[in-house]
Amino acid sequence: MLLRKSSGIHIPGRKDMSIGSPIEEFLNPEYVYISLLTQNYVCKPLVKIGDKVLMGQPIAKREDRFSHPLHSSVSGEVTAIKKMWHSTGKMVEMIEIKNDFLNKADSSIRLNTDLDALTKETIIERIQNAGIVGMGGGGFPSHAKYTQNYQIDAIIINAAECEPYITADYMLIKTETERLMRGCSYMMKASGAPKGFIAIKKTKLAAIEALQAIIENHPRISIFLLDDVYPAGWEKYIVERIMKKTYLCIPLEVGAIVNNVQTAIAIADAVEENMPLIHKVVTVTGEGVANPHNFLVKIGTKANDLIAKCGGYVNPEVEQYFIAGGPMTGTTMIFDELIITNALSSIIVKPKIDISVNPICIGCGKCAEVCPAFLTPTEIKRAFEDKDIQYLLDLGATNCVGCGLCSYVCPSRIELTDATTRGRALALKG
Repeated sequence: MLLRKSSGIHIPGRKDMSIGSPIEEFLNPEYVYISLLTQNYVCKPLVKIGDKVLMGQPIAKREDRFSHPLHSSVSGEVTAIKKMWHSTGKMVEMIEIKNDFLNKADSSIRLNTDLDALTKETIIERIQNAGIVGMGGGGFPSHAKYTQNYQIDAIIINAAECEPYITADYMLIKTETERLMRGCSYMMKASGAPKGFIAIKKTKLAAIEALQAIIENHPRISIFLLDDVYPAGWEKYIVERIMKKTYLCIPLEVGAIVNNVQTAIAIADAVEENMPLIHKVVTVTGEGVANPHNFLVKIGTKANDLIAKCGGYVNPEVEQYFIAGGPMTGTTMIFDELIITNALSSIIVKPKIDISVNPICIGCGKCAEVCPAFLTPTEIKRAFEDKDIQYLLDLGATNCVGCGLCSYVCPSRIELTDATTRGRALALKG
């Protein structure tokens, strides 16, 4: 199987906006909202209105083959189950919990002292019970990667954080370096992998320095430097460069398991303290907010509370765009009342500006040149508009990764990414 030769392109990062101050805690929202939707699967509530809950208590459960619990991020009372704005841009049912500000924790959250006796099965069980999922955007249940019948040769921590604006992982690498390394070590033990890699862009000098300061204490873990290009954080891009081979569907096929920085840290907390996934670091940034920042927040916090903590809007009179996730792959919204879910990495606020467009393809071919999956976005767009499923399949639309590069380079400002991702969904639906 041939490795792809796509080298990616450099995109100005604007990451300097949110790295001037340390990560700030915002752990006492008046209400939290725990989404019952995870990866298009609707979870079963385990509580009802009026129930008292503890911080870390399971309050919902995913019941398919990737079963895992969802937990309350505060102690308090269930006051409603109602629809709120999700980072997908949809209104979905969420469990509303009124915070009692007492932080009464579930008794299962405790320091474990038997770490030397950990088995593979124990680690996987703790990851599952803690509800750990991919926290960089995917939301895939982490424990499921360790229960498949594949020989694993390497654990890869995706620390590229290659989309513009987002800096949460960068800040965490500098401040939680040892927890990151321990999380990687637990993942290696759970999988049987003999080695681990921290894949990071070579330009993130402060983070690399933090890693190098303790890397000798973890002899089976190495730093792998990536070029400062997009999409260097694409899972397949990283796996191909480290493993020197590619795969069709999932990295397990070539003996690799990939998780992002926050997921590795959450795994360390789950193994060492039975700490469920109840908080995360999220970047709140963009030209529209007064003081861009990274916040440690409870899962279920409202985004507009964080924007207020950033000093509000630079110009409240100007209409804003809100991007849930990265500017290349995230979901654009026109309101700020969305909820921080376990997989959401950032909220980007940008003032609305009028852009001159010429929505007619000029046939330059730039979109095809930069596509990391070697697709022809303009043809996929035409096939999607014609609802020609067979042509979409022939064009390989199901291989689209939604990276956003085709729209980014298009001189006519055609919404190619929207068309190709919708074309992929149509082709998969059949």
